[in-house]
Amino acid sequence: MEYDTIKLRSEFTGIGYGADCVKGCLYFCLRDDRTLADAAFAIDHGASALVLGEKIDGINVPQYITSDARHKFAVTSATFYGNPADKLTMIGVTGTNGKTTTTHIIKSILDAAGRKTGLIGTNCVMFGEEKRPSTLTTPDPPVLHKLLAEMAESGIDAVVMEVSAHALALKKTDGIVFDVSAFTNLTQDHLDFFGSMEEYKKAKKILFTPNHTQTAVVNMDDETGVEIARSIAVPLVTYGCENPSDVFGIDYTSSDKGCAFVANIMDDITRLRYCAPGYFNMLNVLCAAATANVLGIETEVIRRGVAAVKRVDGRFEIIKKSGKRVVIDYAHTPDGLRKILKAVREITNGRVIAVFGCGGDRDRSKRPIMGEIASEFSDFAVITSDNPRSEPPFEIIKQIESGFTRGNYMLMEDRKEGIKYALEICGENDTVVIAGKGHENTQEICGEKTHFSDEETVRELLK
Repeated sequence: MEYDTIKLRSEFTGIGYGADCVKGCLYFCLRDDRTLADAAFAIDHGASALVLGEKIDGINVPQYITSDARHKFAVTSATFYGNPADKLTMIGVTGTNGKTTTTHIIKSILDAAGRKTGLIGTNCVMFGEEKRPSTLTTPDPPVLHKLLAEMAESGIDAVVMEVSAHALALKKTDGIVFDVSAFTNLTQDHLDFFGSMEEYKKAKKILFTPNHTQTAVVNMDDETGVEIARSIAVPLVTYGCENPSDVFGIDYTSSDKGCAFVANIMDDITRLRYCAPGYFNMLNVLCAAATANVLGIETEVIRRGVAAVKRVDGRFEIIKKSGKRVVIDYAHTPDGLRKILKAVREITNGRVIAVFGCGGDRDRSKRPIMGEIASEFSDFAVITSDNPRSEPPFEIIKQIESGFTRGNYMLMEDRKEGIKYALEICGENDTVVIAGKGHENTQEICGEKTHFSDEETVRELLK
């Protein structure tokens, strides 16, 4: 099944998959356990042809048989939209934590360099300064390539995007060769999908192969980053602070206004200032700086681009109101929670009060681990609901509680009430950290989504 763009567009109205099927489309049956059901659905909705792993007898539409439907799905989607990635400078960022922050910093640097830049990620899709909502960290191939085509047509010449491990495992970015791919870190997450850290790591490593990237930027302070660097078959630039690296930082300082440090960028020295504190944010900035350097951007432009970032929604957002200080962060993994609590400790003279939960229908093994971390790195914690989804909220809370090694916590199932309590006990020199949901403006309980924003809740309670 090989098509060029003209033939694809003349024969089919679009690319179908899952519940997305329009009359005249080329429909991909991607779920091996649901092939018959998907095929019946596609035919009922007017698909012109099917792509699937095995031929189905008695079907009166053309069938294209392939041993790798997901790969074909990605490259055919690219072809349908005219292979737009080939017309753009493509930058991919992967890692457990830091993807969103790092992509926003890279975009700011590219903007400072005069590049018209698009962004695709967890928080949003950006066409220059125009924001659109995002539903997935890395969109499905037809959505992704349609976005890239629109970006190219609108005059955008560079796109920085988050590339999730799920996307790599499901081959969503097959057919795109990134000009630069950056790796932030690898820590426990998504074991409900991958089953083991080894499988999770294997998915991340896919991005750093010649079929997927031209140049790699890798964190040498991370064990998996070192593994990637030792085995990589493409040009490599390294960053870090604890191990020898091409790009590194020293003299780190922080306050609630942000962090500052001296950066060595390929032997060019500058002082960088970023809008949020935290040692982990220094690493995010160094990753962005190394990536920009690979793209030929001068150090002074990098400095201005980093300084121009005023905030990243839901990432170390500080709210000061009515004598209270609150930090809202997306931290929803053990490593993310540890890092945000340690960073807040840097800028807090009093107590660190944590409000957090864990998502339902996701990796259950991390729940007691996050409880142990909160017990160690906060003075007091309110264990509450995150997005319980289909699980009973209090069962998740009790699993988190099992990890606490001290009695420095209380259980409050209602997230708003949990936030309210934390604000009530917050003293003049204390900081409340609300972790897990960050920029999200919905909460899913018992399968039903309702509007909920941590930021809006805080501002309402502190009127």
